[in-house]
Amino acid sequence: MMLRSNFLRLRDITWRSPSLRTIHLVVLCCSLVACHRTFGIPRDMVRDLPSLASVRTIYIDDLTHGENPHLVEGSDLVKEKIRQTLTQSGRFVVVERPEHADALLTGVAGFQRWYFGMESFFGLEGSLNTQYAGIGMIRLLDAKTKRPIWTHEYETGVFHPTQPVVDRVSKQIAEKLLSDASLAAQLSVPDHPVTESEPPRPIQ
Repeated sequence: MMLRSNFLRLRDITWRSPSLRTIHLVVLCCSLVACHRTFGIPRDMVRDLPSLASVRTIYIDDLTHGENPHLVEGSDLVKEKIRQTLTQSGRFVVVERPEHADALLTGVAGFQRWYFGMESFFGLEGSLNTQYAGIGMIRLLDAKTKRPIWTHEYETGVFHPTQPVVDRVSKQIAEKLLSDASLAAQLSVPDHPVTESEPPRPIQ
């Protein structure tokens, strides 16, 4: 009984102190970062702009990457939102079969659930608070050679409480791909040569 009583008093001191609660949460967050998984996907960053400029059709693969759906959630929603954004842009055509594509968008994307509220783990009062961590490790592969053309890893930024995590993940992936594709198109256009009919440009 004395051991139980001392433990309860220690728990009250620890979890009723805002500063100590903050320290516990910081330690827990650091532990989650340390446990970050790569899901078997190479993390080498690739941005082959000349090859990206020639890509017109894309097939979007299953973005769970064979992971347990209870571990990586929302992959189907992220995939659909990426498809909608790429299609609406007019830059890419998203095809239904990989053999019809110039490139394959593959990897893992979605979110994971994390639970906070250590009281519940000790069987004491309190409740678990659910937090969602976005995941995105995407590779665009040449459809014939399977060589990486473009890669992106989801980057966490400013928290937007009103924006669903699947929207944040899909938006970042699609917009980054479109941005790099636009840059690739600009770099692939040769300089316009000066013809005889054009006046010489003044020297600045």
